[in-house]
Amino acid sequence: MKAIVEIKGGFGNQIFQYSFANHLKTQGYSVTVNINKSNAQRFPLSSNYFGFQESSKFEVGLYKFFYYVSQKNMFNNSINKLIKKVFTKVYNLESFSSKKKRYFNHFDGYWQNVDFIKNHEDYLIESLMNVKVIKDNMKHKIQPGKTLVHVRRDDYVGVGEELNIKFYEEAIRCCKKRIKDFSFEVFTDDIAWVSEQDIFNQATAIHGPKDNIDDLFIDITKMFNFENFIVGNSTFSLIPALLTKSKSPLVIVADPWMKNSKQDLNFEKSWIKIKNY
Repeated sequence: MKAIVEIKGGFGNQIFQYSFANHLKTQGYSVTVNINKSNAQRFPLSSNYFGFQESSKFEVGLYKFFYYVSQKNMFNNSINKLIKKVFTKVYNLESFSSKKKRYFNHFDGYWQNVDFIKNHEDYLIESLMNVKVIKDNMKHKIQPGKTLVHVRRDDYVGVGEELNIKFYEEAIRCCKKRIKDFSFEVFTDDIAWVSEQDIFNQATAIHGPKDNIDDLFIDITKMFNFENFIVGNSTFSLIPALLTKSKSPLVIVADPWMKNSKQDLNFEKSWIKIKNY
């Protein structure tokens, strides 16, 4: 069985996609990845880090042809039936579990399920260590009490998915009750908004968006070294919370993860859920 996995979106989304690709590989698929640079939010992650070859132009073109034909019924019934027997395109986990495997399989989704990260944790850490900037900076020890707070707004504002300040106020109160020597740093794509919120005046540092991939990687290594996590409803901070070296992290997530979606990421049972207002 052959498969192409689309790589798209930001850092966290791409990590989920590479993890899913590795899952397919363990299931016997011959996998290549198609890095969608137009939809990789400025910083596409090289397939070399993760041990995959990029799909050839011929492969991508062939799969597009199969998909087009399967949708349009261009040829006679026998040819259309043959193509549908050997090719499928899958967009989400629900259809992945229900669709039969074909010889040609095109996976074009986000595959956001915590199990894909936890079951391939060693693979992902080894892959990230192939990035020199990450390897050089991943030497700090976990600092007790130190907590990461992630605030994503940018593309969420206007579609109603940004987290209300009440979520962060409640999450920080929860941490203060449970964590000895509690302190926190904020990572955000909206420094102006964060600076206006009284609760974030207590932060020991505020980190803004980055303009190049090396600076982004440095921020990511910093995020891995926190003991605890208040996760913005974004995979950017979810990945460090899942791959942290902390032995018993306190992790807080929004419930629901997204207001406009019933998506279930299968979070760890030990994680604390706070209302997404």
